[in-house]
Amino acid sequence: MSADEPIETAITNWRAAASTEHLQRQFSDPDFDDSDWIPITVPSHWQTNPAFADFSGTLLYRADITVPTLQPGQRRWLRLNGLCYAGDIFLDGAYVGQTEGYFSNHRFEITDLVASAGRAVLAVEVAAPRVDDDGPKRDLTGWFTDGPGIPANWNPAGIWQAVELVDTGPVAIRHFRALCTAADALRAEVSLRAVLLASEPGEVELTTDVAGVIETATHTLAAGENQVEWHVRIEEPELWWPTGRGDQPLFDLRVTARVPGHAISDRKHRRIGFRSTSMRDFILRVNNQRTFVRGINVAPLALDMTNVSRETMRREVQDIRDAGFNMVRIRSHVTRREFIDACDELGVLVWQDLPMVGAYARSVTAQAEQQARDMIDLLSHHPSVVVWGGHMRPHTNEPRSKASPDIRQQQMPSWNRTVLDRAIRRTFTRNDPTRTVIAHSDVAPHLPHLSGSDVGLFFGWLDGHASDIAEYAATIPRLVRFVSDMGAQALPRIVDRDLDALLDVHGAESDALRLRIPPTTYPDVDSWIEAMRHHQADVIKTMIESLRVLKYQPCGGFFAGVWRSTAPGLTRALNDADGTPRPARITAKRALQPILAVLYPATATIPSRTTTRLALHLCNDSAKDAEVTIVALITDQRGQSTRTWSGIIPADDVVFIDDVAIRGGRVRAEAEVVIEVSDSSVSPHEHLSTNRYVFVSS
Repeated sequence: MSADEPIETAITNWRAAASTEHLQRQFSDPDFDDSDWIPITVPSHWQTNPAFADFSGTLLYRADITVPTLQPGQRRWLRLNGLCYAGDIFLDGAYVGQTEGYFSNHRFEITDLVASAGRAVLAVEVAAPRVDDDGPKRDLTGWFTDGPGIPANWNPAGIWQAVELVDTGPVAIRHFRALCTAADALRAEVSLRAVLLASEPGEVELTTDVAGVIETATHTLAAGENQVEWHVRIEEPELWWPTGRGDQPLFDLRVTARVPGHAISDRKHRRIGFRSTSMRDFILRVNNQRTFVRGINVAPLALDMTNVSRETMRREVQDIRDAGFNMVRIRSHVTRREFIDACDELGVLVWQDLPMVGAYARSVTAQAEQQARDMIDLLSHHPSVVVWGGHMRPHTNEPRSKASPDIRQQQMPSWNRTVLDRAIRRTFTRNDPTRTVIAHSDVAPHLPHLSGSDVGLFFGWLDGHASDIAEYAATIPRLVRFVSDMGAQALPRIVDRDLDALLDVHGAESDALRLRIPPTTYPDVDSWIEAMRHHQADVIKTMIESLRVLKYQPCGGFFAGVWRSTAPGLTRALNDADGTPRPARITAKRALQPILAVLYPATATIPSRTTTRLALHLCNDSAKDAEVTIVALITDQRGQSTRTWSGIIPADDVVFIDDVAIRGGRVRAEAEVVIEVSDSSVSPHEHLSTNRYVFVSS
């Protein structure tokens, strides 16, 4: 059996009980009688077990372990791949260690505790109280507990990833990190860092094998912890590109540690891609080419993240790419690694957040820094990950009430934004200088830092109209450099569901919904829901198209709301929790066609019996110049007319074409403009996109 693989014996017979003062004192004793405890599956979230469906607090776990005999020179480790949120670990009554952080891997040496074969009892105390107050938080659980759409009683607690026994030789690789620090057509460089735990002083041979390059170096180790850093160069590498820009070659990276004259002591395996990345003024470059971000926020794919299959995660990424998005923001949580594996394979870029939302207590600084380091170790080899995100809305726990951020509210310093977020940024930058770090999100420009951050803009929902984005961008262009959330909320279609419960999920803006789309104006609930779903689609279309016109001047990209609801409820998601597309997803796909003609500024109304002129732009997000023909069919008070333009549109650009005049009719009369774009370099012309606008005279 190779090192860094679990022993071929399962940890079985898990049992659990709610903690009491009496049980806490006795449950770690191997002779404790737990025959009346409830069987529980590990890995799982404990609320998926009917016996603990409404439980929050501290749960005690016990399991029997069959322990094989250790060979001479071997060391044995207990590894917990995911425990939410904090744990204390005991083996046969001896205290092993503690964990904190739901996504971090924790490994403890148990060699001396299991020196001989036999059976042992593993006992784990898991603490994850549900926090319902609005005070400063202490647990970094992010969207799993504070995200829109999360049911009020949900707690993601439990041993939700595998628990494994791992054997190594005398030198174990405790921490491991791989970074692509440089890449171009001539060469790529991979920087590696390992923390080696040696049972005694001596030498170790580290062999690195990646993309046909094999290098071995000998290092002298002291007993205990040793940090080793080294670099590997690859000549003329195949570069990894985001979707639409090239291929996504991936390479196995293998590192083995061998004590001279002995078998392999430990090993690590990663898949890596070679690419360079940078971001300035929120304009992203991959392999030194500008990349306009057409992104979507991703919530946890399900409440029960343990049982989401690898195939489901890959299909989800495929659907995101097919809808026209080239980046996901894993918003305020850390998902399963298989999801990011799929992003690597399909060329979908990733903005990865720490799981932090709202105001936190001062005591969390050290843990936030530690979890930032853990996240880098866990994900740094993924070529799709190009941005580390820190803290979402650090200045408040209150929900947004206005379409744009309140600049005045954020002028005073705050401990979270000024001290905590600076520490997080410093940790990310020191440990991974290759990626852009956004210390916090939804933060307006404030003294003395006038750059601000990415922001959410909710025109057409919390106030105003979606078309207000054009005037806002002209007035405060700095706040449109990167729009990281947008859109309107909507409900899923109700089939035997409690309407009040759907309106009561975390983050539901039901007051805004009733003001924007009053239910009393519709004959029944179904009509009301259809109206809000189509309003959501209209807002998404207007926002996406407007930001595409503002491409690079000043907008570097956007995240168009949320891809899928985690659970049924009133959310900004483009898909219901069961994956059913809402009208907004269909509209977003049309608005994201690589080559699209857009009228700007967008408006749904025009003055009656007056001519309105709107600027026609052609957006080309593809990597190639395009020879196109544009045909606009205008139907208004004057009747029907056609206008045609032809020319070459540069790659990755936006070009003003002409003004389009629309004549309003009587009040409430409709006018329509349908714009078709075709590739005129081939015969017959190949259809590229269609866009349609309907205007109401007022």
